[in-house]
Amino acid sequence: MWKAIENSDDTDCSCLESSVCHTCVMSMTIQIRRQLSVAIENQLGRLGQVGRLLAAQGIHIDAFSVIDNVEQGMVRLMTSDPAAARESLKAASLPVVEVEVLAIEMNDCIGNLAAVGEALAAAEINIEYAYASTAEVGQPARLILKTATPAVARRILEEKLEA
Repeated sequence: MWKAIENSDDTDCSCLESSVCHTCVMSMTIQIRRQLSVAIENQLGRLGQVGRLLAAQGIHIDAFSVIDNVEQGMVRLMTSDPAAARESLKAASLPVVEVEVLAIEMNDCIGNLAAVGEALAAAEINIEYAYASTAEVGQPARLILKTATPAVARRILEEKLEA
């Protein structure tokens, strides 16, 4: 069960006063979505090329992460149309891998990562990698998680929300 906080006014987010905000945790929505991973050379303009390819097809990038090393980068993308994005990138001779990930929509509150991470760890589900977007505390945020078993991870988290 999610650790609920004591709050004198249940309608207000109290994430600034507590380690886990029950109001924010209970407002999470969890989806399984398709993520594209694209290997690109670590060179000037390559990330822009990926963005331009997708924009030319009217594909919106919902979230992305870039990981670099010496010779190449890995771009992970959540898009409005993963199938069309995959085809567009492959047509440009870019190597693309598609996987299922969890996309968790939530308010940005203190303790959300702890609640999600602890719930999955208790179910012995490892988070292979994650990335997130946020504006400011109390505003909408998106957390993307890669696990070996996204459907099981989703069920575990949804059960925690219902408890």
